Amino acid sequence: MKAAILLMDNCFGTGINGILDALIAANYSLIKSGAQPLFEWELVSLDGNSVRPTNGLRIDADCDLASFVARGDKPDIWIIPGIYQSASNFGKVQAAMQKSEVMVPVLQQHMAEDKMIVCMCTGAFLLAQADLLGKNPALMHWRNEHHFRQAFPTLTIDSQNTIAEYHNLLCSIGGSMAYEYLVLRLIGRFAGHQTAINTAKLLMMDLNAPPAAPYRATHFKPEHQDALVQQAQLYLQRNSSEELNMVGLAEELNISDRQLKRRFAAALACSPLQYLQQVRVNQACNLLEATQLPSSKIVLEVGYKDESSFRRLFKKQMAMTMETYRQQFGIMAHSISA
Repeated sequence: MKAAILLMDNCFGTGINGILDALIAANYSLIKSGAQPLFEWELVSLDGNSVRPTNGLRIDADCDLASFVARGDKPDIWIIPGIYQSASNFGKVQAAMQKSEVMVPVLQQHMAEDKMIVCMCTGAFLLAQADLLGKNPALMHWRNEHHFRQAFPTLTIDSQNTIAEYHNLLCSIGGSMAYEYLVLRLIGRFAGHQTAINTAKLLMMDLNAPPAAPYRATHFKPEHQDALVQQAQLYLQRNSSEELNMVGLAEELNISDRQLKRRFAAALACSPLQYLQQVRVNQACNLLEATQLPSSKIVLEVGYKDESSFRRLFKKQMAMTMETYRQQFGIMAHSISA
């Protein structure tokens, strides 16, 4: 199986190097089991020059895209890393998309030949440019979702799963560990489950990806310019522990309940009630991370009287219980021996 790995300036360098390390480990595992190594790869930049990822450590390319395509030695797999890293500047996103436009016909032809594309994080923007997602939702780091909605308003995003497989599209969210789950899934698909296990153990990786929801930052808010919605957000944040009525909030803002819902949907892709629920869950996360308050008291602190109702909401949004969340992100209670 020959893989072509796309290199671009400001791409996620850790992901590229991590994928290479895992493919090397997979080949090693195959050799140790008496089989032949399976994977080979070539690093392809648009102009053949080395690229500087976000970590500043240059990665050398094996060849340029035009020469690689003209050679006719077509890869079995195209691997597309995060092609840019910017959560605040949409202009940088647009510039990266314009630069990567040359890849669109290459990937379209690749898919037309029923071959595989492996895509990580903002590589989903390139898939969307090439119209390869179809009706499938895109996966990416949560800080890039608002840019994707701005660039491709008719497409959807999967914010729950860490990995998604759509026939010959294998996609993952972003983050420093996402490439591990992505490449192990790739290894399992082509070299078998046991080789994926052997590779995971060799590199001390987890084979199966956790849900993505708990990793979303509780303080991150998508940018928008609707001053009225910003005013409503501030009100909900300041009064989240009180009993709130969304119709009353709309009256306070001199707007109808229906208009308020429409403005929230346009600015934040949720309703006012859903935003309030998110605020309360975020506050519960903060308390679980930083305090030893019992879960029952945290429920009251964030404005819920019905504990079972809030627990269901928390588990729905975070894909784990409050207790599990505390175990994963809370302050560790260190025992002291005499």
